Amino acid sequence: MTKQNQSSHLNALRRMREAYQQVIEALPWFDMSVWEQDPPAFSRYAHEPTIPAAHSLTAELSLVGKLADLKTEREALLLRFDPQRSGPLEALTPLIGEMAQQRVPLVVLHTDVEMERIGDLAAQWAQLPIVVESGPLKILYHLAGLEKLLTAHPNTFLCTYNFCNWLGLERLCKGGFGKKLLFGTHSPRYNPHAAMGPIALAQLSWAEKCNMAGNNLRRLLGLPEINTQEYRLAPLDLFIVDAHTHNGSPDRFPVPDQEFTPRDWLDFMDFCGIERICLCPYEAIVNVEKSARELAEVFVKSAPGRFSYLEVFHPGQSSEHCQRLERALSEPGCVGIKIHPSLHEVEADDEAYAPAYEIAARHGVPLLTHSWDVSATNPVQYMSHPARFRRHLRNHPNVQLVLGHAGGRPGAMEAVVKLCREFPRVMVDLAGDYYDIGMIEHLVDHAGADRVIFASDMNWIDPRCNLGPVLAAQLPDETLLQILRTNALTAYWGRRYGSGA
Repeated sequence: MTKQNQSSHLNALRRMREAYQQVIEALPWFDMSVWEQDPPAFSRYAHEPTIPAAHSLTAELSLVGKLADLKTEREALLLRFDPQRSGPLEALTPLIGEMAQQRVPLVVLHTDVEMERIGDLAAQWAQLPIVVESGPLKILYHLAGLEKLLTAHPNTFLCTYNFCNWLGLERLCKGGFGKKLLFGTHSPRYNPHAAMGPIALAQLSWAEKCNMAGNNLRRLLGLPEINTQEYRLAPLDLFIVDAHTHNGSPDRFPVPDQEFTPRDWLDFMDFCGIERICLCPYEAIVNVEKSARELAEVFVKSAPGRFSYLEVFHPGQSSEHCQRLERALSEPGCVGIKIHPSLHEVEADDEAYAPAYEIAARHGVPLLTHSWDVSATNPVQYMSHPARFRRHLRNHPNVQLVLGHAGGRPGAMEAVVKLCREFPRVMVDLAGDYYDIGMIEHLVDHAGADRVIFASDMNWIDPRCNLGPVLAAQLPDETLLQILRTNALTAYWGRRYGSGA
């Protein structure tokens, strides 16, 4: 990479950071989702929340007869349903009746109350504002159900915390739900910029952004709205590399590219300053008969400098499968190999993955893998635990392994760091919904700035959910340029571009 290019990209990053900060400072934030009982996992890098926030209490029968005084005392009041402390919803009828009368919103997690039951409650108590918020499992999958709920019941709302569907905010605003979106962060544990980024960088009017940032919540709580001067985002220079994306329908929830052309993808990338992306078609991961090469072909041909792809290795297949993989790697559009132990239900340390490492070593390409912490709710995730990759790395220490999702959750961080320290060619990417505050800084300090790659998991997850925390990270511009660009180029395009220029 020439010094001139380095300087140009640094200046582009600085302009983007400055523009993002100015938008953040201009919007009237008001947070409905503060969880003081949920502390940060990376406390060394956390900081005290500074965003104005509503007060929340657990919905309990002991509050009956006290709501009017509490509203006067707290001014901005929300009650949260907690099945451990609130008891069954049916038992809260006296309190819910008073909440409806006083217009005190009830907040429910989608993991605690099924969508259909929320709809029944909304129909029964038409004057009660009900806010759906993400629980510990992904609300991502429930977009269709959320739209149905918001359509059927005027008194239902959605907290934007962890609502990370790609272009999800734009979709809901277009559907007429813009005034039902309430800004939330789940601070102090989670990075507020994961929720702020999609709003600040939304393809929406300033009025719509202000509504989502805080005015919708103020209006719901009977507080005066705050009008701010609009800050317009200038077109961004293209310098970002998104190294972990998908295309095609997952069949679990609607995604924008079901109706997108490559030009639509490029328009969105241009808007976000993304120069190039690395695709792995979803169907190629779940269907061994489909190749990423054929599913990504239209993209690579339409803009070969901006679209590349990873071919998928399915463990336990015949030699013909490996030959197909090697043929793809001989083409300029293919920049590496993708494995997914959890979806393929074969542990990452199984001998069946040896051919993938051998092919990666022979062709000098990286291997991107799904990685995740052990999960009680999704048992197959143990197959992708970072510690399980050690066996093959010992046999193939020169293979560039990228741990997609950086281990997925804080519980896997120790294993991630150990693997990075033991094997110099192990890297991590930021794809997914891993929004713990301080996670990026922790990775830089403990794994190394040259090991962290920006990635989003688009078309599932909106890149702006990951981009906001990176732009706001307590790290110098030079380090962020490594994360947003240089490290990905070195890992995926290094065999063709030397240092990744």
